[in-house]
Amino acid sequence: MTNKRFLHPATLFFLLTLLVAFLSWVGSVYGWPGVQSLLSAEGLRWQLRNAIPGFLCAPLLGHLLILAFGAGLWMHSGLGPLWVRIFRKRACTRKERRALYWSSASILVCSLVIMVLAWGPWGIVRSITGSLKDSPLADGFTYLLSSTVGIAAVVYGYAVDYYRTDRDLVRGLSYCFVCFSSYFITLFFIVCFFTSLHYSGLDVFFGFPSEIFQACYTVCALVALTFSSDGK
Repeated sequence: MTNKRFLHPATLFFLLTLLVAFLSWVGSVYGWPGVQSLLSAEGLRWQLRNAIPGFLCAPLLGHLLILAFGAGLWMHSGLGPLWVRIFRKRACTRKERRALYWSSASILVCSLVIMVLAWGPWGIVRSITGSLKDSPLADGFTYLLSSTVGIAAVVYGYAVDYYRTDRDLVRGLSYCFVCFSSYFITLFFIVCFFTSLHYSGLDVFFGFPSEIFQACYTVCALVALTFSSDGK
């Protein structure tokens, strides 16, 4: 949870974006090499064109959305809290233990299926060269991971009679979006900050290598998760 005495991360990155806009204007006035102003006609046109596609195509966003499905089921079904209780050496009921065995078995089955697809004789999910690099398996690993976690959670939920209808499953799939709804607002402003910084050329002017720039974005996007729980 965000401490009320401090700025929310979304507000912080919004203010940082305003600072970038101001510095880009200063840089354009004083002729800083490679710096272009966001507070110009061209800068305004770029912002209008980039606001939506820039966010939708942001690195990590698609992966986080897909992972949210499986993670939501994991927490909503009770499987996640059960593992926390086990880690803390707290007792669980016989039905919970039986459900845990079934969910663990489903993870094993899914893992075996993935291994057969990856290293079996058919090579269905390998690249055209036969490797796993740049293969359909590598590209869809996030989807497979979320699916495996989600299947285990669904098996557990039905085994403990917590899930009874498809509506229960939909609630589980949407659970992360409810609990972390403010995260996607924060991520929008994080993307605005980094895309504005890159467009203005200030990242290059101040000597940030592209690898460091990308790493900073990734760290900010992940750390923001810890401040974005709505406590539901």
